[in-house]
Amino acid sequence: MEELYKIAFFSALILVVPGPSNTLMLASGFKFGLLRALPLMLIEMFGYTVSICIWGWGIAFLSHDHPWLIHLIKLLCAFYIATLALKTWKTSSTGAQHAERFENWPRQLLITTLLNPKALIFASVIFPARSFTSLGDFLPALSAFFLALAPISLLWVSLGAGIRAQYLGRVSGPLFSRGTAVVLALFSATLTYTVVRAV
Repeated sequence: MEELYKIAFFSALILVVPGPSNTLMLASGFKFGLLRALPLMLIEMFGYTVSICIWGWGIAFLSHDHPWLIHLIKLLCAFYIATLALKTWKTSSTGAQHAERFENWPRQLLITTLLNPKALIFASVIFPARSFTSLGDFLPALSAFFLALAPISLLWVSLGAGIRAQYLGRVSGPLFSRGTAVVLALFSATLTYTVVRAV
């Protein structure tokens, strides 16, 4: 049990830090309100689960035989986040905001979470190595991770919905979207810098 508490605690420390997925959860709360954005939490959970599994099961092979692949994957992640930032900025005009549909958000959030660099940290540092060799060890670790993810994801959605409720009319939708785009662009630039510096 102590190990599971550690997984939940250290996962929470990483998850609460602003990142691409958190930024989209915040934006979804602002754009669509709390109740409508809540199902996106399940999309984020699924995305992290798949990504952590891929990293956990593949990291030994990648790091020993093809270390350059890890750098390439990180650069692809940075490229996608930069593309998402550009798209968010382009849709910040009033007309595009009105045309934006909720149906597009699950796919965007899923891809962003799948490519979120935080999953690499969870798989390589926080989850015990044996979690990826035994289902009996993986499921409790994943449950502890979800215990941290659910309230933090709810926090970001609620924060976005709170901004919508309190400041709608003073903080315009286009301005909020441009702020979101800038944050995503900064994440992309930071990830690219860490890869270049490591090479």
